[in-house]
Amino acid sequence: MKYAVGLGLLVTLALTVSACGGGGTEHQQAQAQAKGRPLPKYEQAVLPAGKYHTTEFKPPLSFRLTGEGWRFEGPSETLGDPEHSDYLFFQYRPMGGEGEIAFFNLRKVEGVYKPRAGPHGEIEPVPAPGELVGWFQHHPYLETSKPEPVTVGGVKGVQFDVVTNLPKRSNKDSVGTFKLSTGGPTAVYYTKTEHFIVLENVKGVPVVIVYKNEKDVFDDFVPIAEKVLKSVEWTGS
Repeated sequence: MKYAVGLGLLVTLALTVSACGGGGTEHQQAQAQAKGRPLPKYEQAVLPAGKYHTTEFKPPLSFRLTGEGWRFEGPSETLGDPEHSDYLFFQYRPMGGEGEIAFFNLRKVEGVYKPRAGPHGEIEPVPAPGELVGWFQHHPYLETSKPEPVTVGGVKGVQFDVVTNLPKRSNKDSVGTFKLSTGGPTAVYYTKTEHFIVLENVKGVPVVIVYKNEKDVFDDFVPIAEKVLKSVEWTGS
């Protein structure tokens, strides 16, 4: 009888430990599903619909993509992978033009280019200004719409459209904006409309979000981009 009782206790303990372990695994799986799959480490042609989270960009975030046509790649001029600590790019290409959504950490980018009607601005950038909205509004080669309030992932900010205002005799096609840590530039092109969102404090970090497309299909891209941004969650410090 003593042996039987001892065996019964061992079985009970084993079942209890197994149940606890199983619960832990289920909890971890639920957390992973809530967070989504990690973005690829390297450029990938296609991003299937689903929820994703960043692996390098700071502050970390997750977002959801729906439908087909998403690609994990950035402009060739960025000279680096689509995701880095200071930027994140992904594109949408089922329609005409090339829809794009980008995130920038203003603490980590190399700076902004001095106003110049060219693709890269000055060779050396200047530090990103604390009042970025005003910098865009007073840029001699850019036109902005009236800033309006916006919230992304529970963080308040302002949003506005930006287009180029290049001299008529200029043979340039873009105006340089941010210089990235990889050495590549970003720019506003005369063929495109860009929508900027400036969030001054995302867990202590100023973040800029940009979505853009060719001017003739930009309005069609707006609801698609806004759906992605409505799904954004800032997931870490």
